[in-house]
Amino acid sequence: MRRFILPVFLMTLFLSSCQRQERSEPKKPQERKVVVSLYKLKVEDVPVEYNTKGYFEGERDVTLKPLVSGRVVSLMVEEGNFVKSGQALLRVDPADYENSVRQVEAQLAQARANYENLKAVVERRRFLFERELIAREEYESLQTQLRSQEELLKSLQAQLNNAKLNLSRTTLTAPFSGYIAQRLVNLGDYVTPQTQTLRLVTLNPIRLVFQIPQEYLPYAKEGSKVRVRVEPFGDFEGKVFFLSPVADQNRLLTVKARLDNSKGLLKPGMYGEVSLIKGVERAFVVPEQAVVLQGNRRVVWKVQDGVAQPVQVEVIKQGQGLVYLKGDLKEGEGIALENAYILQQGIRVEVR
Repeated sequence: MRRFILPVFLMTLFLSSCQRQERSEPKKPQERKVVVSLYKLKVEDVPVEYNTKGYFEGERDVTLKPLVSGRVVSLMVEEGNFVKSGQALLRVDPADYENSVRQVEAQLAQARANYENLKAVVERRRFLFERELIAREEYESLQTQLRSQEELLKSLQAQLNNAKLNLSRTTLTAPFSGYIAQRLVNLGDYVTPQTQTLRLVTLNPIRLVFQIPQEYLPYAKEGSKVRVRVEPFGDFEGKVFFLSPVADQNRLLTVKARLDNSKGLLKPGMYGEVSLIKGVERAFVVPEQAVVLQGNRRVVWKVQDGVAQPVQVEVIKQGQGLVYLKGDLKEGEGIALENAYILQQGIRVEVR
């Protein structure tokens, strides 16, 4: 029995000693690695732009007012209709103006008859005056009356022309071809020359209006190209035709560009993202996820010999999932793409 207990005791003592030895020797920590995917840098010519917002306005956009007063008796158009230059749009009750024409016509007819009668009398008196059968004063008095009648005829003729003009103005016509954007009156409304009746606009071409600070004036000369993105229709291109000669209270200058709108997609009042091209630069093009913000600087992680190192970059343009940047990089070098946001300086990486 004693022979059996002794070996067991010795074995237990040996195992306990081994466990203490294992605890006294610390394990070496495994070196951490981050799995990344690489993106090979490439250089492109990148247009550098100034971006802002702008809105559209019609090349022609007017609110029509009648030239005479009266009650609206006819509306020939509805909102959204396309009308041609000279087309009738609405009519004011012409009754009073027709009466004025008839009244002046009657007065003119009477004055013309009086003129012809007096003219005949003057001719007869001239015959007598030349033969010294009547006094000079009588003959000259008749001539004066004839001239007064001539002036009356001219005055009445002018009144008749004016009455006919007002009668023609009872029909409001389109000054140019375009679309009826708004109808501001209804049948039966009484209108005056101050009443807004219809809004008429043109759609093609259309104007883009935006503002720029003074430092971008060299890029907004007459004829300069601008690009505007309008959701959901995409990109459009136009040319600058107007630059304000003065800045506003915010020290910004107004610029206007003209765009083709033959498809009628753009409407006055819509807005878009304007890009004014400043020039072209050579830059690296990378996906957005490769650029990481560290404090107030932007970096990409260059991977070399299995180690990630940050490289500070300057972003010159960004959009549509891509970043155009400059920095201490070379074409063909690899930068971290996947998991770039968790990298630290000098960390070892494993390329997927």
